[in-house]
Amino acid sequence: MNSTLFPSIREPETLPTIDTTSGAPPMLSNTPEEEMVRGIWMAWYECNVTVLSQPYPTDGGLYCNSTFDGWDCWNYTSAGTRIYHDCPTFLRHKYGLPSGPAFKDCRVDGTWLTHPDTGRTWTNYTPCASNKETLQRVISIYYSGYAVSIILSIAAILIFSYFRQLHCSRVTLHKHLFITYVLSGAAWILMFALMDMPDMVKENKPWCQALHVLTQYLTLCNYFWMFCEGFYLHALIVFAFTSDKRLLVICYVIGWVGPLIPTTVYAAVRGSKPELRHGCWSSTTDENWILTGPVVLSLLVNFLFLLNILRILLSKLRAVNSNEAHQSRVELKLALKHMNFVRKPDTPSPIYDIISAVLTSYQGVLVALFFCFCNGEVINVVRRKWKLMRERLGSVDMKRSNTFNVSLLETTYVPRATSGNGSFNRKSEEGSSSAKDCDDMCRTDPFAMPYTPVERNDLDSGEV
Repeated sequence: MNSTLFPSIREPETLPTIDTTSGAPPMLSNTPEEEMVRGIWMAWYECNVTVLSQPYPTDGGLYCNSTFDGWDCWNYTSAGTRIYHDCPTFLRHKYGLPSGPAFKDCRVDGTWLTHPDTGRTWTNYTPCASNKETLQRVISIYYSGYAVSIILSIAAILIFSYFRQLHCSRVTLHKHLFITYVLSGAAWILMFALMDMPDMVKENKPWCQALHVLTQYLTLCNYFWMFCEGFYLHALIVFAFTSDKRLLVICYVIGWVGPLIPTTVYAAVRGSKPELRHGCWSSTTDENWILTGPVVLSLLVNFLFLLNILRILLSKLRAVNSNEAHQSRVELKLALKHMNFVRKPDTPSPIYDIISAVLTSYQGVLVALFFCFCNGEVINVVRRKWKLMRERLGSVDMKRSNTFNVSLLETTYVPRATSGNGSFNRKSEEGSSSAKDCDDMCRTDPFAMPYTPVERNDLDSGEV
């Protein structure tokens, strides 16, 4: 018998023995085993209401009966087919992230496939047990990606703040976007570190729940500031005489105040359900659509902005080929940058998890390279600053060299009595050659009266 077809992952022998007369899920602690019991109860209750109460199909076809296998609910299925379901979320507490969906086979005679050892109907939950090595690799990618994104984002903020030539409304938007990368990256690193401490997750303290809510808020801020980038660019291109200050104020409200609304609603809804207030709120629930909905909406609106910008820029590029058109092409590239999300496949896989981890955590790296370190305007400003610093350093070295040379040439002469033929006696023989040279250079008239050379205080100006 093929051991890969019938793995050792076993289903529960019986349904959860929990009192269901109250109509509410049981209030349990947060151990993985009790979380599984709670999840099984909720799945069984929902299955009774939505599937098991439905009659057998009357279209004349042959179907396997609806059933609850102890972990999941399976509807009527046509004979000779295989049906797939997402792995139950409560299994993640014990087996980690799934590598694929669970499936159940309906045989051609209208009966469910049975296990050869037990003779009971059987569901393949093997893909629900994740590969621990893959999981650790994905977490390592998140750690490294967020760390590098934070470092490069901080460097970009410092560059934009230091050079006055880069101070403008567009760069202000970039700086706020980089701030969200720094804050959200730090929050996610703290969340991943917290998930590695099961005892703290089990305690489920208020600060742990607050960290989860704060992380969601900062993540929303990141996406909303991406939307602000597209909104600002679209407004500048479509409405030529729009005030920059007014646009910035609107972006401040959208980027920092806007995410408070869905985050507050999410926290209130999830906090009002006792069955969801466990494990530092780390599990994914249906309430997550309160957060992902605005994100998807912002990306769709940005995509519409991109289409309209593309239409306008193409008409400009056909009409003129100028620096303004080149700048428009650059702005178009900036708009394209923000359409970098990947659709989650129906069948989870480690490849998707790795790709998603890379694109999510290293996104700050890509934005920093694109907006700052590989931006031609920034490179030119830094290059001019470096050239100016080199010139100043070279000028200082030249002045030091000139000062040293002048100090060697300067000589102090002390006058003595002159002779009748115009000659004069020096204080000493030392420096006689220099004095004679000075005498020759200063005398322009051979019939001039005898003179006594004096100390020169400023050789550069030529004053005597």
